Amino acid sequence: MSYYRELAGDRVFRCSECGRRKRVKYVPASDLCRRCAAKKRRTVPNVPVSIADNLVVTTVVEKRLHKEAERDIPKSQAETIGDWLHRWGFLFFWVSGYFVARAISDAVFPRDEWTALFWFVILAWCFGLPLAGMVTIGRVLAEPRREREERIKSKIIELADERKKKQEEEQLFYSSPEWDMIRKQVIKQKGRVCAECGCRIMKSIDITVDHIRPRSKYPDLALKIENLRVLCRSCNSKKGAREFEEYLLNT
Repeated sequence: MSYYRELAGDRVFRCSECGRRKRVKYVPASDLCRRCAAKKRRTVPNVPVSIADNLVVTTVVEKRLHKEAERDIPKSQAETIGDWLHRWGFLFFWVSGYFVARAISDAVFPRDEWTALFWFVILAWCFGLPLAGMVTIGRVLAEPRREREERIKSKIIELADERKKKQEEEQLFYSSPEWDMIRKQVIKQKGRVCAECGCRIMKSIDITVDHIRPRSKYPDLALKIENLRVLCRSCNSKKGAREFEEYLLNT
């Protein structure tokens, strides 16, 4: 978005990422609106990360596994209360600071003599007490938080190990001669037409054979022709993304 490709002449520009339309003088060089371009710059690169011996995942997978582990290992009640106080404690002290300082000052000195005490109480109530409370809460919850983090790390390694075993099992299944034979039979019987979008698949590399009922849930139907269909690579990828979104919603 730092430079422009051509003079647009007050044409309507459409972002290739979000689809928003906007009348612009110049067409952006990246075909992205400012919001999508900034979001893309903030995207964390998907690079391999080693989480244990012989366990390497990408940063995106690690983030997803971390969320799953956090759901499986929720915070204790003390941690939840401590986090709530840590987040909203300042607001309570700031809102009530004026009234507390005024009440204390009225109780100690007459109104015309409590200016210095008033501001001292304000500073102590609004800043001193919250900071002391945050330090105390941090020290009290340090050990429970450390234990939970260790449990989360162990859970991430467990989930990554299960994922690795599942990938190895899938690779073994899809490289087996039984699957190769049934795949060729399905393509020959049902043709090179995508069952989802109805387009004819011209390139052999774009032909995929999909399980109508997922193999992970129905392993007994993995090699049944009636449970298989021909999909183009694009529709198969969309189906996988949709199933993953449904999985996240249900878990």
